[in-house]
Amino acid sequence: MRKALVVEDQNLMRQALMAELQAGLDDCFISGAQTFAIAQRLLAEDHFDLVVTDPGLPGFDPTSRRDRLLVVETVIRSAPTAIHIVVTGSDSNDEAIACRALGASAYVAKTGLSPGTLCEILGEVAQDAFPLRYSVSDAQTLEVNISGLTPREGRVIELLLGRRPEETRREIFEKMAKEFNIDPSSAERYYKQARAKLLKLGPLPKGL
Repeated sequence: MRKALVVEDQNLMRQALMAELQAGLDDCFISGAQTFAIAQRLLAEDHFDLVVTDPGLPGFDPTSRRDRLLVVETVIRSAPTAIHIVVTGSDSNDEAIACRALGASAYVAKTGLSPGTLCEILGEVAQDAFPLRYSVSDAQTLEVNISGLTPREGRVIELLLGRRPEETRREIFEKMAKEFNIDPSSAERYYKQARAKLLKLGPLPKGL
């Protein structure tokens, strides 16, 4: 079984990254570390195949280039054979170049990080690429959460509510199919299930 470690101090972000890896990787045991000290202990005690690290950890100055790169360098040295992905909320081209020089396999901004991105990045790493994902500051994507729907039912509703006027339902089903590696017919089935649930709650939102 492969092992992955997510080093991130923000609870929701750490749990989201772990869930993202869990959804996209088969046969993988995923651990989380909230602090640098916990990460160091886990790295000393076990072997990891993949490490995802936020360089802005407690105990270090998140605005200091030196401190941030020290975190990255130390983690990479502690697991030299692992794939290392740097995930940050303060991305810059200079830091990306420096992280690559230290041995990082990819550099990813938190802003604009979407479902499937981490696994997409791992695929690029397997092709000997150095994936870069910078912040998307002008994103206008609608986000919705609806109680009572499964994650996939909620996702297809979110895509439909946020679609452009010229986009058809069929195009949305194809988009979701690509995102989840399923057939468009399966995406349509999730839509019908979600629609049936929502109809029990009252009138449907425009676009459904």
